[in-house]
Amino acid sequence: MDSPFNLAPRGTSSIFMPGLAPTTFTNPSPTANLICRVVLALLGNLVCLVPLRLLYRNGELAAAMLILVVELQNVDSVLNALIWHNDDVASWWPGYGFCDVDTHIHNLAIGLFNTCLLASMRNLAMQIQNMRANPLTKTEKTRRNIVQALIIFPLPLLQAAWTYPLSQQRYYIGTLSGCSWAPAHSWPYAAFDILLPALMPLLTAGYAIFVYIRYRQISKSTASALSNSPLAQARSQRARRRLYLMVVTILVPYLPIVLALAIVNMQVAGGFKPYDFDAIHNHGEIPWDAIVYLTSSQVHWAYINMCYLPIAATVPIFIFFGMTKDAMNCYRVVLLFFGLGKVFPRLHDEYDPDARVLASMSHGSHSTSTR
Repeated sequence: MDSPFNLAPRGTSSIFMPGLAPTTFTNPSPTANLICRVVLALLGNLVCLVPLRLLYRNGELAAAMLILVVELQNVDSVLNALIWHNDDVASWWPGYGFCDVDTHIHNLAIGLFNTCLLASMRNLAMQIQNMRANPLTKTEKTRRNIVQALIIFPLPLLQAAWTYPLSQQRYYIGTLSGCSWAPAHSWPYAAFDILLPALMPLLTAGYAIFVYIRYRQISKSTASALSNSPLAQARSQRARRRLYLMVVTILVPYLPIVLALAIVNMQVAGGFKPYDFDAIHNHGEIPWDAIVYLTSSQVHWAYINMCYLPIAATVPIFIFFGMTKDAMNCYRVVLLFFGLGKVFPRLHDEYDPDARVLASMSHGSHSTSTR
């Protein structure tokens, strides 16, 4: 019986290609996809640099780590897409060393995204629950960061540690998607890469709902006081809109997508099967250390385009962390540095979201005093 793989020895490892390699490489679809993902990923990373800098300076470990992880995922997808940008497998680099490390980093980053988001939402819930006028002391900040670190790092590190033991193949390389991990469907994969990560979004959604309900309670109790202060009322409305968008973002796109992926992966994995390291690494259909090439027609479109999820994540990051007064003024300074102040003169004016309210209050008090 003929093997479904074509063997092509190269260097110290063998290259396997399922089926026949394509005879033409002028398919415009991968090229258009390449341009879109590279441009959008780099643009998203540039936009997120300002929130990352401000959150790091303010000591917000979880939120800063979340942005850093998203930026890392975007850089990784850009590198993989640029290196393996077409279906010309004869010219592909086998990815020695790079892919061996990249698969571990990829699994670590996926885990960190979920745990960082959970830690960020939990931190916001704690702030809403324990409203206080004075800032945290240095000891309190250290204790908060330790708790956040205990939430953020254990599970992703565990997922990264299981990458090699669970790899049923050294790695796969696909058009645009680049290095790929092929896990063996056994109980560690089901437990540490499907079930436990699926619990993170559920906890995050619970904290998000608590934050919004708690903030509404606080808003109702302070409504009478805020009605006498247009400035405080405007700030409260902005905070409420941001919290509402944050909750909707977590409950609508994030939670269903993660749970749907977990269900699909569990169906593919087939539940909790026994784990056998020797069978995985020494008794596969092809040698374990062989590298498998997959062209764009052999990789599912959903997997090829998975990189757009971290790109899409830069949008809510900008909305929640990049539209504050400090962040907007940082963007303004950067645009002025590149000379855009000549095209947009208003960039020379400091951004203040309360300017209109203050102006109306000043106008109202002036009119009263002249009567």
